[in-house]
Amino acid sequence: MPKVDYSKNYKNQSDKYKESNTKEAFGAAKRTSADNRKDGQAGGIDMGQFNFKQVMDDFYAGGGENESDNDRTMRKAFQGNMIQSGFDAQLQGMLNQQMSSLQMSNQSNVADLELRNQQANMQKEFNLGMQSMDAQFNYQNDFANAQHGRDLGMLSATGEQQRMNIGAQGQQDRLTRITDGEQNRLTIGAQGEQDRMNINTQGQVDINKIGAQGDVDIKKIGAQGSVDKSNIETQGNVDVTKIGAESSRDVKNIETQTGGDLEKIKAQGGVDIDKIGAQGTADRATIAAQGAIDLSKISGQGAEDRKNIGAQSDADVRKIDTQGKNDRALQDNEQINKARERAGQYKYSNKAARGF
Repeated sequence: MPKVDYSKNYKNQSDKYKESNTKEAFGAAKRTSADNRKDGQAGGIDMGQFNFKQVMDDFYAGGGENESDNDRTMRKAFQGNMIQSGFDAQLQGMLNQQMSSLQMSNQSNVADLELRNQQANMQKEFNLGMQSMDAQFNYQNDFANAQHGRDLGMLSATGEQQRMNIGAQGQQDRLTRITDGEQNRLTIGAQGEQDRMNINTQGQVDINKIGAQGDVDIKKIGAQGSVDKSNIETQGNVDVTKIGAESSRDVKNIETQTGGDLEKIKAQGGVDIDKIGAQGTADRATIAAQGAIDLSKISGQGAEDRKNIGAQSDADVRKIDTQGKNDRALQDNEQINKARERAGQYKYSNKAARGF
């Protein structure tokens, strides 16, 4: 930038103002300007509230030849301040330009360093992240392999234990069924023996009851015959007394009638006694025959019951044996199915482990 001689320029300006701005000219211009503003003529310039141009003109023009030393010193000081301000402004501008250039360079360097730092940090963070992911994958893979081994060992131990449990349970079930069958056979035998004893006892009781009932019936028939005979004799005596009490005229007829009645009564008594005896004999024969028939029925029923109990016992034994065979077959099938299922699970776990 070319240097400017502010002192020379200021001197020329000062001389110019001195030549053209005397007191008379200044006064005339001032009056003209005031008149223009006052009259509002066209082309008049409004100098503003402070009339800064007029102040500048007065300051630069000075007092002419009559200017005092103080005024001149003040204007010189203003001139020196103006020169210093211009010089400072020029230096400040150059400095600002230099500082701007340096600041741009520094900002470029700072941005480049910041970019390099960020790139280095991102690269380092990426490398550390990849190393961490690799370590995590290796740890997880090792854990999965170890877990796979533990799972296989657990499945093997569990399967072995289950097979042992199933074998022990099957053995226990077979022993239980054998014991149940033996106990059932003993129970059926004891029940049959008890039933036979009950049947024999009941038959004996029934025979005794039939005999006792026959004796009672015979005694009843004998007692009834004695009572009927006594009643007949008493009734005959009463009738005889009644006949004796009747009139004399009827004595002969009564005696005759009584004799006939006595004969009839005696004959009727003999007939009744014979009938009662025959009836007792017939009843005893009937009771004896019925007892024999009942004994035969009871014996036949006991034999039939024993046959039924034996047949039922054989059928139960065959049923228990068949049920045991079916249960063992079902257990065998269940063990086979469980073994197949465990084999499938083991195969699936191996595939899953190899796939992982």
